[in-house]
Amino acid sequence: MYYDLTINIDIFIYMLLTEQEKEEIKKKYEDNISKEVLAHLKRYYPIYEFDMKFMDSPVKQILVDDKLYMLSQNKKYLVNKISSIIEETFTSVEKPILRRTVKFYLDMLK
Repeated sequence: MYYDLTINIDIFIYMLLTEQEKEEIKKKYEDNISKEVLAHLKRYYPIYEFDMKFMDSPVKQILVDDKLYMLSQNKKYLVNKISSIIEETFTSVEKPILRRTVKFYLDMLK
């Protein structure tokens, strides 16, 4: 019998955003975000950074529903989860603008 063993290795590259890249992100979302939703996100969805001596860059995690999620791997999932949670609070804000605001918040944290 012959067994073929393969090993999948995921390599994650953490990037630090330069000021120019942050400005490009801001321009991308310029008039399509809600200031009140953004203030709510900053207040109620804190970010935690973990840094060890052997790491190239710190690991950033966001607290959602009493669970920590890594920002670098779960952006699409986090946008859906946070949008569905705060959608009940901000009924006056259109859903696409709400989602863009959450995306903007998560992009600025990377």
